[in-house]
Amino acid sequence: MTSPDEQDFGVIEPAELPTDFEAFFTRHKSEFIRVAGTRTRDPHDADEVLMDAAVVMYRKWERILAHPNPIALAHRILENAIADFYRRRARTTDREVSYGELTYADLPTADDLLQLRDHDLLDRALAELEQRAPIQASCVRLRYLAELDFAEIAARLDITANAAKTNVHLGLKNLNRLIGLPDPGKGKS
Repeated sequence: MTSPDEQDFGVIEPAELPTDFEAFFTRHKSEFIRVAGTRTRDPHDADEVLMDAAVVMYRKWERILAHPNPIALAHRILENAIADFYRRRARTTDREVSYGELTYADLPTADDLLQLRDHDLLDRALAELEQRAPIQASCVRLRYLAELDFAEIAARLDITANAAKTNVHLGLKNLNRLIGLPDPGKGKS
């Protein structure tokens, strides 16, 4: 069996893309890239994940169209592509180049490290929330990182808009607790 890196997925010519798929993907690409970017934290990795997901979406386009909620199925395919990306990365860690063998151009700068410092606590809290309450974590990511409203979140996760709103609220409350922020309590009425 060949590795995913060695498999021949074939080249998809732009003229071969069905108009519906092209319109669908163009319409949702920025949303997909934001979701992938929040999970990978690297624009190049997010682009790689999105292209892997796009190939699967293209191959399963008829199934997506037949699905009662096509955008939810597309998001599930994207989530699976993210998981596959990390599985592939875990398999190749023993073949990675050590930090001392990197060329000067590949070394992270102090600014790169300072920028990542701000995300570490939130990333760990989101990862823990993903383990404890995956729907809440997905709702929070889609609401604040992909900038979707509750109806759009509901469509992507195949839940009701009220359930999306509730999961965002509970997810934020749990994230505050996981990060160690004080409970804001109720506002003055």
